[in-house]
Amino acid sequence: MANEEKLAKFHQAINHYAQEQRRKIEEEVADFKKRELEEAEDEVLVESFHLIQKEMADMRGRISREMAQREIAGRRALLEKRNQITREVFAAAAEILKKEAQGSGYAPLLDRFAAQARDAFEKRCASAGLPFPEDAVILLKEGDESHQGHVQAAFGRPCRFETDGSISIGGLRAYSVSLHLELDSALDSLLEDQRDWFEETSRLSVG
Repeated sequence: MANEEKLAKFHQAINHYAQEQRRKIEEEVADFKKRELEEAEDEVLVESFHLIQKEMADMRGRISREMAQREIAGRRALLEKRNQITREVFAAAAEILKKEAQGSGYAPLLDRFAAQARDAFEKRCASAGLPFPEDAVILLKEGDESHQGHVQAAFGRPCRFETDGSISIGGLRAYSVSLHLELDSALDSLLEDQRDWFEETSRLSVG
């Protein structure tokens, strides 16, 4: 009887140990699965985070490119508008000058330009120790031939006249090949010289 009790207790102890080991194994398996799941979730989260970062970077890049394109388009539109306004203003100014060139003040203006050209020629001759050139030429626009007489008198030196097709408004140009000197008092050139000043003072610059 005592042996049977000992055997029963032994079996009971073995069963208890087996159940305890089984419980531990099940817990370890459960913990392993939990860790694997957490690691898998962490990998998914990390991958998702990287994808989100990449998408945000791509989005910033797209926005930057779009803003740059809009800025370029805006600057191009402003530049074209500025050029249009400038063309219109200078075309109107040219018409005004053409009308003035038909008035009573045009002849005295040509005389003043001729005298300035003579002074410039004489100054060059004095500095170079040369006589006044015999090849002095005064250029007038087509249609201004009637002004040659008083322009010659204002110049006060021998010269010959030519027509300059690039002068459309008025004024004159003078040159001497021997002096290597060219003077530009064409109203077309004087007007064009005001373009930079106009763009600055009218605040039409595109910065």
